[in-house]
Amino acid sequence: MSKLFGSDEEEIGPEEKHRRAAEAKKEEEAEHHRPAAKKTAAKKTVPSQSRASHSHDDDEPKRTSSPLHPTKSAATGNTLAHDQMMTVHILTHVPEHAPREDDPHYHLFEQAKARLKRQGMWKCIINDDLCEGDPELHHTHVEFSQINQVDEKKIEQALGLHFETDEDFQKWAESPGNLEVLCANHHRAHYGIHVIPGPLWEALRFHKTGTGPAAEFVPADQVDDVKNDDDDDKKPASRAKASK
Repeated sequence: MSKLFGSDEEEIGPEEKHRRAAEAKKEEEAEHHRPAAKKTAAKKTVPSQSRASHSHDDDEPKRTSSPLHPTKSAATGNTLAHDQMMTVHILTHVPEHAPREDDPHYHLFEQAKARLKRQGMWKCIINDDLCEGDPELHHTHVEFSQINQVDEKKIEQALGLHFETDEDFQKWAESPGNLEVLCANHHRAHYGIHVIPGPLWEALRFHKTGTGPAAEFVPADQVDDVKNDDDDDKKPASRAKASK
């Protein structure tokens, strides 16, 4: 029975076995060199960088500790609040002028001060939480020392004024039209108009109470402290006050 129903292996001869082996080898080599079939797979969605990096902390603006590298909110694209150090060296050119007390119009300055006090207006016109120090009179448009350097016609055009004579101009320079009351802080100190660039100081003029200042003056000997200290308790007094 084994002879009648034997396997193919037993029935084929040596030549057939050799032929089949050669064909199998040829097929194996062809399969090896055949390009791999393209596979269809579901496309994997990779979150964009902005969404991947988004976190709950990005929802609310916050002050960053770096003064040189402001960051943006991944949620809104807005620049987050930050401190940016600015060093300004200014060379002023002051023309020759007589001592202030010798100015023949100085009495008008004193009269304006006395009148403001009588009218209950002897207080800083900004009158916010950054005010500090005694009231002082500031020359708004033209500083006393620069009176001889300005063009009267330009002042007339800019402010809608008219001076019949130079004497009229000199009187105006010491009148309420060219004077405003500022506290020491907004006049000469931390938030002083004399020490902060104009565009930043104008923002202080309209500063919203309870928010931080647009800028402040930092003495040279405190610059390193401002750069290194982020703790309110270690900041200069003006910075700690502004952040409260």
